[in-house]
Parts: sequence; structure tokens; C-alpha cells
Amino acid sequence: MRSLLALAGMDTESPTGVSVVGSVHMDVVATAERLPAAGESVVGHRMALSPGGKAGNQAAQAALNGARTFLIGRVGRDVFGDQLRAALARTGVDTTYLTVDAQEATGISPVFTGADGEYASIIVPGAGQRLQPEDIEAARDAVARSAVLLIQGEIPIQLSAHAARLARSLGGRVIFNASPVPADAAAIPDALWSDVDVLLVNGTEAERLSGMSVADVPAAVIAAEALQRQFGIPTIVMTLGGRGAIAVDERGSRHLPSWPVPVVETIGAGDAFAGVLASELARGRQLDEALPLANAAGALAVTRPGAHDSLPTGAQIRAFLTERQRAES
Repeated sequence: MRSLLALAGMDTESPTGVSVVGSVHMDVVATAERLPAAGESVVGHRMALSPGGKAGNQAAQAALNGARTFLIGRVGRDVFGDQLRAALARTGVDTTYLTVDAQEATGISPVFTGADGEYASIIVPGAGQRLQPEDIEAARDAVARSAVLLIQGEIPIQLSAHAARLARSLGGRVIFNASPVPADAAAIPDALWSDVDVLLVNGTEAERLSGMSVADVPAAVIAAEALQRQFGIPTIVMTLGGRGAIAVDERGSRHLPSWPVPVVETIGAGDAFAGVLASELARGRQLDEALPLANAAGALAVTRPGAHDSLPTGAQIRAFLTERQRAES
């Protein structure tokens, strides 16, 4: 029966891929001893171009962790677009559905980092904002081959909602990394929330969505439980920087402490966490099996400069965990 189905173009095996829909842009990273205050200029000591965009980074991380990964987005017909496509392909991302836009330039993001590793950025989406529902429908085969769809907030929210609806109709799970949160959180349609299986946010994003303080881990758990009730989402995962991460689902809440590591830049940590979480869930891991690996990926990412360039491989993540767990035993 398996061979007959295969000849008919059907696959009886469960999908294990990851589809990522969202923005891809070039980060222009300037580093100084500290971030400038409003109206202030500071002298920096390093500038670098680095592939960026949450969707691009998360797709690269999922691929580096061994998942068959499809990226659905747009870049411009320019040098940055060519460089981004090449960089993503080198990590193993399938860029078939990364459309080249003939009218708009590739997006860019000026990023400012300080000596403490913290950063601030401005996202200019460019071609990424011109992604259309037709682009998502054209990638139906990729979404059907994916167990998990990963979406964010850097493209028009209606497009993320369209992608989520498609993934759910094809039997996939949806992870919504609500980053950035719109200025008006009410702009996120109810139709999107109803299709989300996992909401992934950091502390700041959780505060904006819930209206509650996330001053410490107990407060974060309370806010996560409130978000779970408010939006009817089965699973909430919240990253808390140096305080680790928490998860809330039908089994209750748990806290994963952060790993002490030297911090170079925090730019790619959230994307590393998201990409590993998605890829581990896609290959059938339970949440409690996926979270330690995602937490380790985030820790490794802050030890290196850049976003895309800081992403660890699956082998590096597992070696890091093995070493740290051995040291604790």
C-alpha cells in the first residue's frame, strides 16, 4: 500500500519539516561602549553587516538543528537580497519560496549594541512588507510537508493569520512568536489567536500583551497563565534573558534557569530559542524535551556577535548541554 500511495504522489509518513513565514533583512550592526541616549551620538568601534530578520534567523536555526526548513518571504532584486539568499542556503534553508521582489529593496535593520551585549534596533522591512497571500498559497506544498509553522510580527499581521489558517487546515501546529507586539495589541485578530498552539514571547512582549508586570519568575508565571486564559492558547513559552525561561501548559508551569555564559551580544538569542523549539517539536519531541535544547541554543547565541552568525548547530547545542550537565553532576 505504501508504494502505491507513493506512486500516486501521496506520503503516508508524518511531516517533520518546519515552515517559517516572515521577514528577511540585512542587519547593519554598530557597536559602542554603550547605547546612545535620546538625542545623543556616541563613537563606536565596530560595524558589521549580518543577515537578519526574525523569520530568516529562525529558519536558519531550525535548519542548523537538522530540520527540513522552508522559508516564505520576500527580498529585493539587489546585492543584499542575493547575500541573504546565499547565507540562508548555506545553513540548509530551502529558499524556493523566498520571492525576489522587482519593485522594493531588501529590508534593512540598523542595530546598535553596547558593551553589555544589549541592543536596540529599527526594522525597515522593505520587500518583506510586500509579501502577499498568494505567496503563502504558492507554498502550500511546503506547509503540508511541515509539522510546525513559525510566524512572527514583522510582517502585516493579516499575512501571519493567513499562514496560520493554512497550516492548521493542513494539520500543522502553529508557533506564534509575537515579536514585535503591535503598538495596539488589539490589532492581532481573534482568528489568529484561535489558530495558535504555542505563544512564544519575551518578558517585555508578555507585559504588553497581558498588561501585567513580569518583574520576576513568579510574576512571569502569573502573566503567562493570564495570557493562556485570555487567548485560549494551549501553551505559553516565555523567555526571560538572564532569568531563563518558563512554560505553561496543561501540565502546569515550569522554570528553566539560564546557563551562565559570557555575553557578547543578545541580538540572536530569541531567534535561536525559537528555531530550536520549532524544529524539536516538528520532529516529535515533547515540550519538556525541546525546552532544554532551545534554552541552550539561546545561551550559545549570546556568546557570539551578530544574529545569523551567532546561531549554533545542533551538534554544538547538544555538546554544550552534555558538558554543562556533566559539570553539574
